[in-house]
Amino acid sequence: MKHHICSIAITILLCPMLYAQPDISISCGLKITNQIRENASLWYIDESPSMDNIGKDIPSTGNKSIELGLRLQDYENALNRFMDGQLYFGDLMGLSVGLGYSYDMTEFSSIKFVPEISGILGFSSKGIGELENNDVYIQVNQTKFQDYTNVWVSLRNTYIGIKPGFQIKLVTDSEKEIGIRVLYQLSYKMGSLLFSGTDNYGEATSDSEDLNASNVGFYVNGQRTSKNPFNPDGLEVKFFYSF
Repeated sequence: MKHHICSIAITILLCPMLYAQPDISISCGLKITNQIRENASLWYIDESPSMDNIGKDIPSTGNKSIELGLRLQDYENALNRFMDGQLYFGDLMGLSVGLGYSYDMTEFSSIKFVPEISGILGFSSKGIGELENNDVYIQVNQTKFQDYTNVWVSLRNTYIGIKPGFQIKLVTDSEKEIGIRVLYQLSYKMGSLLFSGTDNYGEATSDSEDLNASNVGFYVNGQRTSKNPFNPDGLEVKFFYSF
């Protein structure tokens, strides 16, 4: 039922844009995320009978990703609707979609300053590395991985939030636009650890744990933290071309 309601709501929002023949904007830029820059470590107790304590050091990494974007925008009034899609890769990988509004404060000028805000829904992933098996097998929930093998771990986030910002753009004689967007993402995140490997039949298998589970913990400089080490929120700066 919830999925049907979301689909209907999105359709209602998008239909006016489709009839208005929206412009298309493509963009490329830098996404600077709020990742923990210090050395961190993952602590995990698996669900095997021996309840093994498994640790994994996570070396500090960068916090920059390249972002590619596509936007459909409706330019009928000073207050304009738009729909966004972004893909980013680098120190953090992910994608997001958004629906929002912008306001043209200098509607009849060739150089425009346009504030905007959008609601976003996204997903990000960061590979942490292998958990080294220190007993016969690693078990996550009811999933038993192959005996005497390591298990690959990645941290995933599904998030919902807002993205306020502004754009400065130049309208050319042919009604095309070039400019720069500066945005900042703020979101509520639902994180999980994905464990991937093979089972005792040699088949690929995986399972996950919530980050707030009692047998999962992250440590930064020896102190346990409830913060997500790989936070997709942060500053975005990108150049765009609209046609």
